[in-house]
Amino acid sequence: MLVYTDYKKAKKDAPYCIALGSFDGVHLGHQKLIEIAACKGKEFDCKSMVYTFLEHPKKILMPNYSPEMITENYRRIDVMERFGIDAVYFEKFQNVMKMNAETFIKEILVSKFHIKCAVAGYNFSFGQKKDGNADMLKKYGNLYAFEVFIVDAVKVNGDAVSSSLIRDMVKDGKMEAIKDYLGRNFSIDGTVIHGKKNGEKIGIRTANLNIDYDIVLPKSGVYLTNTIVNKRAYKSVTNVGFNPTFNGKNVSIETHIIDFHGELYGNKIEVIFLKWQREEQAFSSPLELKTQIMNDIKARIKLN
Repeated sequence: MLVYTDYKKAKKDAPYCIALGSFDGVHLGHQKLIEIAACKGKEFDCKSMVYTFLEHPKKILMPNYSPEMITENYRRIDVMERFGIDAVYFEKFQNVMKMNAETFIKEILVSKFHIKCAVAGYNFSFGQKKDGNADMLKKYGNLYAFEVFIVDAVKVNGDAVSSSLIRDMVKDGKMEAIKDYLGRNFSIDGTVIHGKKNGEKIGIRTANLNIDYDIVLPKSGVYLTNTIVNKRAYKSVTNVGFNPTFNGKNVSIETHIIDFHGELYGNKIEVIFLKWQREEQAFSSPLELKTQIMNDIKARIKLN
């Protein structure tokens, strides 16, 4: 898939059918937009594109209150590609934050991308002070000769699928339910770093992840997980929290990878959260902690 951050390079492959939005989780609602854009690209005999932001706009507008990302950019690219999109354009929000809606359409969509059709969600807004919406996009589509497709909310269990809903589910540890909204299990990528080696002290090695704190983190606790190492999936048990038995002070993510042997320091791995197992707790001794972890490992082995 083509990945652009430069208008000149993207323009060489114009025209496009473009899906517009934040796509921060690439959840079921986003996937529907992507599928339609990919289909329309074939219909219009042009490339299909997702136009989105490199960082969440609120990180620029309200850095102290910006929402955490659900999925890192390179993982977003992987998911988008699965749904047949040809290209993604990662826009720097600073480039367009002062544009009104008409200027954005004229100077970006029409001039830069030679847009053939636009696909957006029912609640899509754009332009300075969000002065543009789905109806305005249709109006200017007629003016500048591109088709517009507005997509209704995708609902699961009566709820409109949204990034904010999924963030809340992650923070509540509802890992089994998330798959119905996200279209896949929630996961976190990280580079394995040296920790305090508490796992080694009790004979259960763990991989300590250096994580991007812009990513939404699950609530503290122990989870049954899969861990991807060198494209291979291993059953695992993962602790998110502060390691109270060893008087931990900072939040960490540590995963014990079942039946894995070898060194992982410096390698990037993906932890896929399947099920919340129990609260993190302080044990009276390392031996008591080891006994509980062995029970957690047994639970993970039993889980399909």
